[in-house]
Amino acid sequence: MKASELLIRSFVLTLLLDCQVTLADVFKMSCNVEGSIEQQDDKKLPPVKVVVEIQSIGKNIFINLIGPKLYEMRISSLSTDKFQGKNLTNAEHLGVSSKNVENAQMSEIVIGRGKIYLKAYRDTLKAGALVRVNFQGPCALP
Repeated sequence: MKASELLIRSFVLTLLLDCQVTLADVFKMSCNVEGSIEQQDDKKLPPVKVVVEIQSIGKNIFINLIGPKLYEMRISSLSTDKFQGKNLTNAEHLGVSSKNVENAQMSEIVIGRGKIYLKAYRDTLKAGALVRVNFQGPCALP
């Protein structure tokens, strides 16, 4: 990939992740992530490819992760009577966290701006117990 092409892609991603612009379009990219489960001695999960969809509407950010069941997430910075969302975006990364008010399960997605790198976790029930699935990995711009 040419340096100019990489510079243009980085610029476009920075604009999309800036969150000061109201966007209705969905930005998509893919990430190769590896996961682990905290409560099972950081049991490693097989590496997978997920698709990240990012959308900004007003001051709210919506992020979807599409992939295998343990990795799938749909969270936003929007707060409702069922979820408390928070925008974690700053100069270094774009991010969203969300907490389910009814069961206290939490989810978080953070995408680094310099090196496009995804870090996320989600609480889920596995074999009747609440566990936290952590995953991270590099992303590729479209």
